[in-house]
Amino acid sequence: MRAHIGTALAAAVVLGLAGCGGGGGGGGGGGGLPIGFVPTPTPTPTPPPAAELKLTVEIAGNVATPDGSGKYSVLPGQEVVVKASDSVGWAASGGGGTATLTLDVDTGATQWVTRFANSSKTDAASYKLEASASEGRTKQVNFAVQTGNYDNGDYMVFAANGSRQKLHIDFDAKTYDLTDAAGDKTSGTFSANGTGWVFTNSRITGVNNATFLPLKDSFAGGFPFAVPFSSPVTYKNAPFIATRAFVTTQAKLDGTYDRARVDYTSADRESAIAQIRISDGGTVMKQCVDQKIYRIENCPSSSVATTAVAADTEAGLWTLKDASGAVIGKFGIAMVEGEKIYLSAGTSTALANQVMAIGVPAAATYANFNASGWATDGDINLSTVSTGLYSLTASAGPVITKSLTLSAIVDSPAGMRIAFDRADASQQYFAMRSSKLDVLIGTRGPSSPTRGYLHIGVIQ
Repeated sequence: MRAHIGTALAAAVVLGLAGCGGGGGGGGGGGGLPIGFVPTPTPTPTPPPAAELKLTVEIAGNVATPDGSGKYSVLPGQEVVVKASDSVGWAASGGGGTATLTLDVDTGATQWVTRFANSSKTDAASYKLEASASEGRTKQVNFAVQTGNYDNGDYMVFAANGSRQKLHIDFDAKTYDLTDAAGDKTSGTFSANGTGWVFTNSRITGVNNATFLPLKDSFAGGFPFAVPFSSPVTYKNAPFIATRAFVTTQAKLDGTYDRARVDYTSADRESAIAQIRISDGGTVMKQCVDQKIYRIENCPSSSVATTAVAADTEAGLWTLKDASGAVIGKFGIAMVEGEKIYLSAGTSTALANQVMAIGVPAAATYANFNASGWATDGDINLSTVSTGLYSLTASAGPVITKSLTLSAIVDSPAGMRIAFDRADASQQYFAMRSSKLDVLIGTRGPSSPTRGYLHIGVIQ
C-alpha cells in the first residue's frame, strides 16, 4: 500500500515540476513550450514570376511589324535581326519548304541574325523561329520569305580609287546603280560572262574590263571609278570589294590582319603595308608603322600606333580614334566566304587624301593558287602562283604581263611575300592572300615605281 502511495506521489511531483517549468528558477513559471511542440517555419517568399519574354524584329535595318496573318514579310537576301529581352536559345524551322537561311556571325544569346533565300520562283515560303528562355518562357516569330534572287539588294563598295560608295543591284532585272559620297549616281545593266558578270556603263570606252565575280554576300570586281583628284573628272577601271556581310558585334572584330593600303593625293600616290591587330574585345587596334614590315608582336614599341575602336553612326563601320579622341579613320570587318576581311576606303580625315585598304587574316604560310582579278592600272588579269613564282597574265591571251619571284621576308608576317619582277628588280611588290582573295600591292616610298599599285583577285 505504501509502495503504491509513493509511486503516485512521485508521479505527481514530476507533473508538478513540468507544469512549473521544471522547478528550477521561479521566474520561468508558465512560459515554456509544451513537451513535443515543433514551431511552424516562416514560409519562404515566392519569387516574382520572370518578366515576359519579348522579341523585336528588324528587317533591312528597320523595325518591322507583322502582316494581318502574323507573319513578317522579308525579301531574299535582306538582313533579319531578332532581338530578345533576355538570354535565349534559338530554334528555327522551315517546315520542309523552299526557304533556307544563313546564320550570321553576330548571332548570340540575345539576338538572332540571318538572311533568307527562297528557291521557289513563284511562291512565298514560311519559316518559324522560336526563342526559349528560363522558366519555360517561349516566343515565336513567323516569316514569309518572298520570291527573288538572294543577291539582290544594297552593298557597300570599297574602291581602289580611294572611295566608299553604295551599290544597289537587281539580279532579276539585271540592273544596278552606284552612288558615291557626293551623291553622284551612275547606272546601267549587267549580263552573264562565263562564271561572272560584265557591267555596261557610259563611262566605259574601248575594252570593257568592268566585270565582277560573286562571293557570299559580297562581290569582287573592277569598275570605271573617277580617277582621284582628276579635274575635269576622268574614269579608269579599278578593283573593288562590295559587301553587306559586316561584323556588327564589337567583340568579334578581334584578329590579326595583313593589310595593304593605297593612298592618293592631288600630286602623287603611295603604298603602305603593315600587320595590324584588333584586340580587347574589339576596342583597340595596334598597327606596326615601322619602315620594315614586322609581325605585330615583333614590332618595336616606338613603331606601334595604338588607336581606340568605337562604333560608327553608319551601320557596319567602326571609327578609329587617337589619344585625344579625334577620329582618324573608319573601317569595316566583313565576313567574306567565312573569313574576316578588313576593309577601309574614302577620304582620310587625318590627311585629306583618298585611301583604300584591304586586310586578310594573318596566315602561317602562303599557298599556291589560281585567281582572276583586277588592278589599278586598268587591267583585268589572271594570277597564278606556284612555288616561288607569281605570274599575271592578260585574260584575253597567254601574254604574261608580270613575272615575279616570290620570297619570304625575315621577321615579316609568315603569310606575306615580297615579289621581284624578273625582268626589272626595281619593280617590287608584296603579296598576301586569304582562302578566297589574292592581294598584290606595290612597294612604298617615293622612289618605288610600283607605289600605289593594287591588284585584287578571286581565288578559284
